[in-house]
Amino acid sequence: MIRLTFYLMLTLFLTMLIAGRDGPDTVKTAATLTTEAALETAVPASIVTRTDSTPLALAIPVSASPPEAVTPTTASLRMPGPPLRPSPELVLASQTQPAPQVWRVNTNRLNVRAGPSTGHSVVDRLTRGDEALVISDPTAEWVQIRIEGDGVDGWVARRLLTPADN
Repeated sequence: MIRLTFYLMLTLFLTMLIAGRDGPDTVKTAATLTTEAALETAVPASIVTRTDSTPLALAIPVSASPPEAVTPTTASLRMPGPPLRPSPELVLASQTQPAPQVWRVNTNRLNVRAGPSTGHSVVDRLTRGDEALVISDPTAEWVQIRIEGDGVDGWVARRLLTPADN
């Protein structure tokens, strides 16, 4: 299977390398056509006349009048409809969320779980004296914690934690 994949990738690479290449004539022709079209529209043939066979540099006619001055304008954008306000759920969530507190483990071994019950899987373990940041309501039966060093979020029973003395 690996050999088949290798041969397929090699075939695709070689096909793109050989068939996808533009020759120098193609690029030169496209560049020549673009330059000739630009010269025809920018400079009339009556302005540029040469009698010898030396190459002609690009001739741009110079106008005597200065270009029009551009005056900056400030545009005030007004969106249609009433002004937007944050949703009530967002305002309530930001007002009721307590400040994170550091708590210490007061049991020999503490399972950090994926959800707030013993029915959820264990995502990490803490030992006595380890500290964690409580990021949910500390008065609830189960609290959500964040382990600072690991960055692991999980749930533990609050009765197995005590507030850390700062």
